[in-house]
Amino acid sequence: MSADTRRFEKEDHAAVYVLGRPDWPKDIIEKSIAFLREKKSKPFLLAVDVGCGSGQNTRPLAPHFEMVIGVDVSEAQIKAAQSVENPSNVEFRIGSGESIPVPDGSADMITVAEAVHWFDIDAFFREVDRVLKPCGCVAIYSCNMYPRVEGDDNKNQLLKDVVLKFDSFLAPYGSDRIRHVRNMLADIHIPYEETIRDDTLQIKHDTTLASFMNFVRSWSSYQGYRVKNPTGPDPVLAMQDRFIEILGLADCPLENAQISTSCPVVLLLGRKPENQPGN
Repeated sequence: MSADTRRFEKEDHAAVYVLGRPDWPKDIIEKSIAFLREKKSKPFLLAVDVGCGSGQNTRPLAPHFEMVIGVDVSEAQIKAAQSVENPSNVEFRIGSGESIPVPDGSADMITVAEAVHWFDIDAFFREVDRVLKPCGCVAIYSCNMYPRVEGDDNKNQLLKDVVLKFDSFLAPYGSDRIRHVRNMLADIHIPYEETIRDDTLQIKHDTTLASFMNFVRSWSSYQGYRVKNPTGPDPVLAMQDRFIEILGLADCPLENAQISTSCPVVLLLGRKPENQPGN
């Protein structure tokens, strides 16, 4: 296990993932399924969600496949995924982007949600090619989440600036691999001839300020800061106070403070050729 993936070993980190990371919305998954359907017909037997964390993208795949397997390098994340209610056709396994624990040519689709930046990219795509059936598809997506106020561009810019300032402060405690998230996977290229890059998507998600702060605490860079500063001040509290000031939530408990978030999303899709040598 690399030093970067060790960031996800701790049970308290996995627990905050469950609290702070929302499930991926069905429109992102349905767009991926539509791409799969262009050259494959049902039944779709198997999807593998790699870097599944605590299952926020694994569970929403369940209605579309006979079986869904979530794979993560962290035993703590797998235990967290198993600790919540899951559809009967979903299971979780220890594995990695470089060693996906399913047989050759067994998967109709491989998904990676907000995790590909942790992988050895070349080794991952070799595994994708091994695991996918002919005409099977890989779907990779990532987003940047910001609080927002409908129709108030001034407040939205202030809120975004708070997030960016916090991200900049934490950057020394994170991995250089986070650059792939910040640049919306600009340097990630699926090595198939038939590919799509769609960066027009937006996720809008209603949540509470308490839940959003748990989302921030799930960042690997924040976890890195806490390791280096176990008794130091919690920088999330300064961020939280600034949000409360901008949004006028001083008299509202965090767990009741309703906020909206906006997430620009990039979706990468690729299809394994039908007659690729070796199939």
